Amino acid sequence: MPAYFVARFAIIDSVSLAAYSKKATPIIASFGGELLFKGGADQILTGNDPLPGIAVFQFPDQEKLDAFYASESYRALKSAREAGAEMVLSAHS
Repeated sequence: MPAYFVARFAIIDSVSLAAYSKKATPIIASFGGELLFKGGADQILTGNDPLPGIAVFQFPDQEKLDAFYASESYRALKSAREAGAEMVLSAHS
């Protein structure tokens, strides 16, 4: 059953965020993850969204998603991620 890794974000530094994304993409792919959507809402229909960006990745299963998130290679990107954006990361299965 597929599992989804969702990143909600507000950009702090676009250069740092681009560097993080460039490094994270092949790590995600190495665990079978695939980008389904990245961007922001065309319009907010109700409420106030402090994290307007969203990226959704699909993994083959929760086990692969968990292995990706716990991997040393992804954990090494924490400071780059935090320099680039305020983020809320979540897993959905």
